[in-house]
Parts: sequence; structure tokens; C-alpha cells
Amino acid sequence: MKNYSENVIKTKNKLLKHFTNGFAHNLILWIISKETIHGYAIMKKLDEFFGSDEDFKNTSSKLYPLLRKMEHNGLIEGEWGVNENNKRVKYYTITEDGKDVLLLCREKFDKFKTNPHWLEFMNDLTGMEFNNEKRN
Repeated sequence: MKNYSENVIKTKNKLLKHFTNGFAHNLILWIISKETIHGYAIMKKLDEFFGSDEDFKNTSSKLYPLLRKMEHNGLIEGEWGVNENNKRVKYYTITEDGKDVLLLCREKFDKFKTNPHWLEFMNDLTGMEFNNEKRN
């Protein structure tokens, strides 16, 4: 494995932090759009997406402030309830504004799918072949 300079590591960490913060907002909103769900379950689903990669590690100190901000901005609604372990938890649902945000994000991603520069970038970055075929 190559030894990277401290500057390269710092830059990588900064870029990944910005990427994951922006991506996490969309991902959390998408997760909540699929089901009414409490914070801990959201954190577990995020872990399923990112695995054990430390650069993408989710913690309650990151997630809950983000959920509060999304709730404050009217993208999600929270309601207190009792989970399967008889513990008081807050369940989140997506609002109409949240659905609209996801729709706008989908429209933006649809534009990326047809842009040859984005396709080349994603192909190079991931090693996977991306195309502009429409989904069902």
C-alpha cells in the first residue's frame, strides 16, 4: 500500500466529509420516504450503506442534529412513540416538502445520467460502467 503525505490524507478527509455530509442528507430523506422509522434504525440503515468504512461512520452525535434540522426545515415530521422494546423513541415520516426535495434531486440526477462528462467521471471514479438508460 502506498504511503500518502499528510496533506493528501487531510485533503482526502476534507473532500469525503463534504461529500458524505451532502449525500447523507439525501440518503436520510430517501430512507425516511420508504417507511416511518426511528433514529436508531436510520443509523443502522446508513451503516448498511457505508459498511465499516471509518470515513463514513455514523454516530448519534451526527445523525440526531441533522434529523432536528430536517424537521425544523419541514422536510420530515417526528412523532414520539414506543418501539418494539417498549422504549420511547421518535418516529420520522417525510412531509410533502421532503417529497418535493427528493423529486428535485431525482430530476437533477436524471440530468447527470445523460451528461457525458458526469458519466465519464462516475465511470472513472467507480470503475463501473454507467449509462443513460431509463429506469422502470
